[in-house]
Amino acid sequence: MMVPRHAHLITSLALVIVAIVYLAQIATPLRLINDGVDYLLQASSAIDGNGFLVHGVRSMRPPGYPALIWVLAKAGIGKSWAIVALNCLLLGIGCVASYFVLRDSFGFSGEVAQFISLLTLLSFLMIRNVTYPLSDICFFGASVPCLLVLIRAEADPGSRRLWWLMLLIPLIWFCIELRTIGIVFIPAFIWAAIGGVAGARRIYPTLRRHRFITFLFLMVILVMVARVLLDSRYMHFNSHIFQRRGVLRSIAANIGYHTAEWGEMTANAPASKLPAALGLPLQILGAFAIIACVVGIWVKRDRPDSLLFYLLGFGCIVFAYPWNDARLWLPVLPFLMGYVLLGLRRMVSPGILRPLLVVYCSLFCMLGLLALAFSTRLTFAGARFPDIYGDGNFRDAYKIVLRGETPKNSEDVNQDALYLLRRYEWRAASK
Repeated sequence: MMVPRHAHLITSLALVIVAIVYLAQIATPLRLINDGVDYLLQASSAIDGNGFLVHGVRSMRPPGYPALIWVLAKAGIGKSWAIVALNCLLLGIGCVASYFVLRDSFGFSGEVAQFISLLTLLSFLMIRNVTYPLSDICFFGASVPCLLVLIRAEADPGSRRLWWLMLLIPLIWFCIELRTIGIVFIPAFIWAAIGGVAGARRIYPTLRRHRFITFLFLMVILVMVARVLLDSRYMHFNSHIFQRRGVLRSIAANIGYHTAEWGEMTANAPASKLPAALGLPLQILGAFAIIACVVGIWVKRDRPDSLLFYLLGFGCIVFAYPWNDARLWLPVLPFLMGYVLLGLRRMVSPGILRPLLVVYCSLFCMLGLLALAFSTRLTFAGARFPDIYGDGNFRDAYKIVLRGETPKNSEDVNQDALYLLRRYEWRAASK
């Protein structure tokens, strides 16, 4: 990630080429995935005037992303190509905003921030999810500009800062509607509202004089947050898992799951595409990346900003999630890279770190290009798409819609997938 200045033009050219290949994914058939089916069913219900429901029942997933698809449908472009185009647009907005966040928050040079943006685009997480009807990319594109405004608002004078924060409230609310984890904006927003480090130093003597009232206030906030979390759809959905595993087994399982996630992100390859024998090495790699990130956060402890509070809250929630899903880290990926880089700079001498990063980033980019090539192959697979996409759960539905085939056993056809393909896949009109 330590990019020499003469590489600036090469990185810029690479960004343009990668962006063009991303835009080519707009031509892909609708790539259904389980969570995506839920979102599209919500959108379909709302389009038909029945509210954001799944088979008449409220979903555990928030309605923000289905609302975006509803807007596309009302604009007359509610098809698969528009869904991917929306993802590409918000991915671009998120990457541009993350460039400025990396510069403002981490103090990175333009070259380093630009290269991290390139690595973000070449991450298999971004490449895979930009083609899915999921909320993650849209949340990334909506949340990073919020972070940028919060970071810059910290240093603004009182009245100007408050105007920026007031204008930001609707966008933060929208982020929460996209993904409930957007609630971690609340501590970041409060930190920006008081004026960051300078404001905290001004109000600290007052808080210390009235520490009993301050303590009571914090306890009330803690109880309110705990009540919201315990009553949330997320907790109701996962509570039986925590109860069945117990405390110790839940902790052990989460350590295994999340080190594996970080291993996938660091290796830039999903575990499902790697030999099973690499499972443990992947977890060890992930554990090292987590340690480097923690060291990076520690390095920056004397310069806390809104991003740090946001990331700490984000991490606490995701680390408590009782499943393995690297996609959950997607909205903060460039910032995880930034903190890992800060940690590595503290842990490893420059003479050793520089060649290691050159080799690592080269391999990361190579794997990213392979993932992008595979995604593009899927996009232009034509009639072969049903045979090579996914795990086969929706294969018969794809064959009916894209090929006009009649299934041997109609009971094997996923009816939700068939309905959604006929509704959102523009190629289905000619079948």
